[in-house]
Amino acid sequence: MEFTLADQFKGFLSTSEIFAENAIFDYPLYRTLKAISEENFPEIPAPRARVLGKRMEHFFACYVSHFTSEEILLQNQQVIQEKETLGEIDFLLKDTASEEIFHIELVFKFYIYDPDTGISEKDHLIGPNKRDNLNRKLERLQKRQFPLLFHEAAQNVLQAKGIDVQRVVQKMCFKASVFLPKKMRASALRNINPECVAGFWIKASEFTFEDYGQNTFFSPKKKFWPVLPGQNHSWYSFEEIKVQIAPLLSEKFSPLLWMKTLNGSYQRLFVVWW
Repeated sequence: MEFTLADQFKGFLSTSEIFAENAIFDYPLYRTLKAISEENFPEIPAPRARVLGKRMEHFFACYVSHFTSEEILLQNQQVIQEKETLGEIDFLLKDTASEEIFHIELVFKFYIYDPDTGISEKDHLIGPNKRDNLNRKLERLQKRQFPLLFHEAAQNVLQAKGIDVQRVVQKMCFKASVFLPKKMRASALRNINPECVAGFWIKASEFTFEDYGQNTFFSPKKKFWPVLPGQNHSWYSFEEIKVQIAPLLSEKFSPLLWMKTLNGSYQRLFVVWW
């Protein structure tokens, strides 16, 4: 099933920033509005990319262009030295009112909270397939992505556009959906913004008819993961969804499920292969 661009844009906006305050990380946060009335929605062009992260960059650009006083000076600017790509600057924005210039690194993640992984709360937040974690991402931002702006090759790009790198303020827009163990409460989180909690996760062996057989389900393609479940109109029985997700689990991919309960409420959960 395909979802409208408005559904996808709303899903991007409704996803909270991973930290509730600036003090948690060395760089200040860039926050977006959480919701916009539909009558104010612009005509959103379709993203060309299929990859989730690139699609979210597209919706971020739409947000900045239509709902802020900022203009986009650079977007996805590759930094190249002697034919080697050193990295990419996500966004350079200029506030047309204050003339401030911001370097924004945009991150959009889905994390599972696994208390058995690592030691710290940031270690516990891992990708659904155990291929990344929050600590590693923050370290990469701090040691590679933000310092890239001050590399000689990046400064050459900025100077060619008349931008003084010393005037640039660096910020992070890090949106995330966090899925907790089924019995864990969001209030147990210490540093992570509890508004990021989007659902729960279970192991494949725990996805049983006894516990879930009365509900209906849908498993969205990854590019549609941010969409809110209430926008969906196609639902499958427990037996049908079990068949649909079996190939993903066997290939070591953890599917996201939207669940509609008998009382008409919606929940999101990951069924993990590990």
